[in-house]
Amino acid sequence: MTDFKTLLFRAGFMNFGKLERKAICEFLLVSERTLERWLSKNVPCPRAVKMLEIRIDGKVSNHPNWSNFKICRDGYLWTPSGKRYEAEYINKIDVLQRSNRYHEAQSLSLQNEITHLRNLVSVRTQLKEMGQYLIAISDRFKFEEAIANFSNHKPEKLT
Repeated sequence: MTDFKTLLFRAGFMNFGKLERKAICEFLLVSERTLERWLSKNVPCPRAVKMLEIRIDGKVSNHPNWSNFKICRDGYLWTPSGKRYEAEYINKIDVLQRSNRYHEAQSLSLQNEITHLRNLVSVRTQLKEMGQYLIAISDRFKFEEAIANFSNHKPEKLT
């Protein structure tokens, strides 16, 4: 087993050769008395060793979905593909997703409006054809009416 102090050093709990006891106790969720006992006997509990190893490896979680993800000491999240993300960027993901959904909805609305306008253009063409047909019927009706009126009011022959 690795020396407990070495694990603490590798986990980043030592500054200029001095252990940051308060930070260690907060991280391991133990009292200073327990920490002193572990340091003096070099026999920490297995859970503490595992927590330190996870911190050293930069692992995010033991869950399989997070395997090979790391968080470095500078606070960046590293993906298995080698991409690095800052915490501030990850916090903005929700805003970016909402913005994306808004733009998708706007795009869909505009597509529906375009479809509606195309339908109006199609109907306009049909109405124009119907109007021309009605004008032709009206012209025919007027012509037939004029003939009927002429037949009823025949002018006298000129002699």
